[in-house]
Amino acid sequence: MSGQTKKCSKCGEVKATTEFYKQKTGKYGVKRMCKSCIKPLSSAYYIENKERQNETVRRWQSENPEKRRSYARKWQKSNPEKVRVRGQRRRARKANAQGDHTAEQLKARFDYHGNKCVYCDSTENLHADHMIPLSRGGTNFASNMVPACASCNCSKKDRTPEEFLVQQFNIAMEKLING
Repeated sequence: MSGQTKKCSKCGEVKATTEFYKQKTGKYGVKRMCKSCIKPLSSAYYIENKERQNETVRRWQSENPEKRRSYARKWQKSNPEKVRVRGQRRRARKANAQGDHTAEQLKARFDYHGNKCVYCDSTENLHADHMIPLSRGGTNFASNMVPACASCNCSKKDRTPEEFLVQQFNIAMEKLING
């Protein structure tokens, strides 16, 4: 199919078959209208039949719980950044925190910090940490997010970075003194 072209039955333009949605029974295995012509039509149909569409989806989901879980797991595995952002949004909503960020903004923050834990420089198992914790009035804006290894993030809990680093220093000093 790659390299083939087809004429759209709506706009009349000749386009690559990749510009058409797949359809097993269609010529070349694609629909007769290109994606850019179908999109407005399907959007309008969805708006006019929103409740009917939602009911169809709910029915399929209740009749196919295993497939639904399988699709969800597959999506989660291929979109870890989006899963991470979803979880943080949920936590932020529960804490009534202001702000939001995208997976791209979070990745940019990690890149800015060299994809290392800001507390110990580890590159293993990085979490997104709210520098000012949500429980302390911190926001969910990307500017409040930093990479932290799982160990530091879990140890930090609801402390500010300053409080956490003082605690880590005290633990290190205690180990030195007590051997």
